[in-house]
Amino acid sequence: MFRNTLSSLAKSNFRFTKLNPTNSHKFNYTPTLRSYATYRRFNNQVSNTNLLKDPKSRRYVLAFLSISGLIYVSNLHEAPVTGRKRFIWTPVWLEEKIGNQSYRQLLNQYNQQGQILPASHPTTKKVASIFKRILDVSPVNADQLDWKIHVIVDPNAPPNAFVLPGGKVFVFSSILSICQNDDGLATVLSHEFAHQLARHTGENLSSSPIYGMIGLFLYTVTGSDLINRLIMNAIFTMPASRQMETEADYIGLMLMSKACFNPSESYKLWERMAQYEKQKSSGMLRAEFLSTHPSSDTRIENMKEWQSKARQAYDQSHCEQFGQFWGDNGVPGVRIGLF
Repeated sequence: MFRNTLSSLAKSNFRFTKLNPTNSHKFNYTPTLRSYATYRRFNNQVSNTNLLKDPKSRRYVLAFLSISGLIYVSNLHEAPVTGRKRFIWTPVWLEEKIGNQSYRQLLNQYNQQGQILPASHPTTKKVASIFKRILDVSPVNADQLDWKIHVIVDPNAPPNAFVLPGGKVFVFSSILSICQNDDGLATVLSHEFAHQLARHTGENLSSSPIYGMIGLFLYTVTGSDLINRLIMNAIFTMPASRQMETEADYIGLMLMSKACFNPSESYKLWERMAQYEKQKSSGMLRAEFLSTHPSSDTRIENMKEWQSKARQAYDQSHCEQFGQFWGDNGVPGVRIGLF
């Protein structure tokens, strides 16, 4: 047993010194310098208490922050119409490549089901004419992209529309009854077009690595994927998404007004959308801070607040002067009952 004791003590980094040659059973020990310098965890790994105390580590951290700050500042771009500064480092061709890939997948899905109206259909032609007017007043060169308009007939699909990077427009038939008229449809189309005009796809792609690094840091603190996701969504991703949606609402309203669509129809559309949502959810709506989109009530308030600026854009385009011309050509002035 005594030998076992000596053996176990020897493994603990102690040095032994005999007190007397004649009393070999007595011993003393002196802790080594190493035992003061570090401690060992249960898995025998040495712990470093603070990397920032190390001058070399501090230089690495400072260099990383400096380079990151330089990259961030050099890739701040101003959004059209609003002038908001946002970080975008991804190239346009990458956004278009992602958009084209999604476009092929959607075409394959809805063509197999026979749910895409032909380009010659009156509803598709109506959507295309409204979208062209919005495109004509935008700073985008329409000839640079291959624009395609598709109307999806799916009564069971939620009301929706979107514009993919690269100029591919999808409108679901279920939203047409909520739009009710050309001005309502212009509200929807201008909003979706504004997302691409402001390059919100690129903004999301550019933010993903930043969110990833923040999430990694949070995980080292919380150690929980669930808590990590809740913090990221509540503080970063969802507020950023709502900000982009609000920006698209504003840009879209200015564009549709400049294209001589009635700006007051914008908040009326969202009133109808709010009524639809209440019917579908039986009055139980998700809290705005838990959503990627502003609530319909918030959007109604915003649209009403922006009406004076929208009316200025409308008047500057001399819309009243050309209203009769458009009516005669069946674009905004005449309701043909397609929706």
